[in-house]
Amino acid sequence: MSHNAICGAIGRRRERARTTPVAVPTLAAAVAWLLTCSPVAAGSRIIVHAGESIQAAVDAATPGTTIVVKPGVYQEAGAIRAVTITKPEIRLIGAPSKGQPVVLQQSGTQTHGIWVSPADSTDPADPELPPCGALSEFVRGFTLSGFTVQGFPGFGVYLTCVDDFVIRHNVATDNLTYAIFPVRSSHGHMAFNTVSGSKNDACLYVGQDDTIRVNNNSATDCVIGYEIENSHHVRMVRNASTGNTAGMLIDIVGDRQVTSISDNVVAGNVFDNNNRPNDASPDNDTSQIVPGIGIILEGADSTFIARNQLSNNSLAGITLVDPCIVDPGFCTPPIDFDPNPDFNRVVRNTFVGNNTDVIYLPGGGQGNCFAKNHPTTLTGGQLPVCR
Repeated sequence: MSHNAICGAIGRRRERARTTPVAVPTLAAAVAWLLTCSPVAAGSRIIVHAGESIQAAVDAATPGTTIVVKPGVYQEAGAIRAVTITKPEIRLIGAPSKGQPVVLQQSGTQTHGIWVSPADSTDPADPELPPCGALSEFVRGFTLSGFTVQGFPGFGVYLTCVDDFVIRHNVATDNLTYAIFPVRSSHGHMAFNTVSGSKNDACLYVGQDDTIRVNNNSATDCVIGYEIENSHHVRMVRNASTGNTAGMLIDIVGDRQVTSISDNVVAGNVFDNNNRPNDASPDNDTSQIVPGIGIILEGADSTFIARNQLSNNSLAGITLVDPCIVDPGFCTPPIDFDPNPDFNRVVRNTFVGNNTDVIYLPGGGQGNCFAKNHPTTLTGGQLPVCR
């Protein structure tokens, strides 16, 4: 395989960019709602009905409030963000019923759907370099469940500098950059979400985060199904990535507040048929990714990749590479990160029906090893064996 083919295929990334039971309102509360057409509050719980404003409920909430949103299609009035949360311990709970989802839909000039951050980071010049990240500020506690978030040209769900969060049982579709995107956040859990249709980047993206669990999610029809970038202690297990351009990217990039990536686990996932044509905008460097790779690992350290199924990917099951080899321009001095992939372990994975199972070009990387996998084809040299 030529250098250009591998470079285009692996492609460096950017220099960039439990459902709560619904409370039954009292008669007085019901009458008040009919008279005022505003959300009904009951202590630390607010009920939002179709035709009311989710943002109004957030504005009325105190820290620790649960906001229960009844079925309906909600289009909020915000100019840039549909719903903005800067308070701690808000639980935003959709309460769909059979055939009646809770939908947050893009309206007017809105770019983003649900945005959670400290107050000083609602309009960062670069959402991957939020002011709160430099100041070590956090919103403590956030839960989102039961929502369908759709049609936003930027991010469906964005969290920055949020500690202790849960995002589960949501659908995020046709949000063009990222469906769900926590950055500079920690101690999070994302589970049982269905994400799709991010045309320019990743369905579910963990960026500059620490101690995140990602399990039992489904990602399809995105340029990248899942991504771990410049993050630590991420456990990505039992997820499915199918029908994307690339199934997963584990990478390091420059010009970030966090300048390393290590100690992540990718285990028990399915990466199948990730051969989707790449229709990212040409001005995004994700447009360089050629279809057909299950997992791309570029420059990451101490990743444990185990018991995954990598099948029917038209280029490769796994690529483990030094980005300076596949794209020397990526490493033009000065750089503020170590691009060598070191101490990654690839163990007990199953490869079926890929064009090539492993592309191994570690450059100056050391300590990588493979054991008890079932690959049949290899590009790049002999695989080192785990001892």
